[in-house]
Amino acid sequence: MLDNEKCVSLDGSRSNFMVMASFHRAARLRSFAIILGAVIALAILGFASRTGAVPTPDAAAGEQTFKSNCVVCHAADGTGSPTGKALKAPDLHSDVVQKMTVAQMEAQVSDGKNNMPPFKNTLNKDQIQGVVAYVRATFGKKKP
Repeated sequence: MLDNEKCVSLDGSRSNFMVMASFHRAARLRSFAIILGAVIALAILGFASRTGAVPTPDAAAGEQTFKSNCVVCHAADGTGSPTGKALKAPDLHSDVVQKMTVAQMEAQVSDGKNNMPPFKNTLNKDQIQGVVAYVRATFGKKKP
């Protein structure tokens, strides 16, 4: 490293070399600080956008899951098939079903209840969330 006291001209002023070296050092430091700040800002924004964005369950995939696993008892229109009615499966349009929270519905699909079998070994978490989203969106409206 240069010793600033040794780089003086005969008249006691700093040499042009030292002035330019200091200028370049400051410019590099400024550039580094700007780049570092930009990287940190992008990292924070990227992390914040991922934590704030909660993917919604796919109702289209939920519809397919419903058709594959639920119509046997609940029927395509949600009112209950003859088998479902014999097992006392509730009408999915009913207030009893529609007043359930999403968490309650997901737990019931996952763990089963009364005559409803558990689907936790058949469906993954995304499929369960999708079928609950489908049931709420499709059967949450009153029957015509």
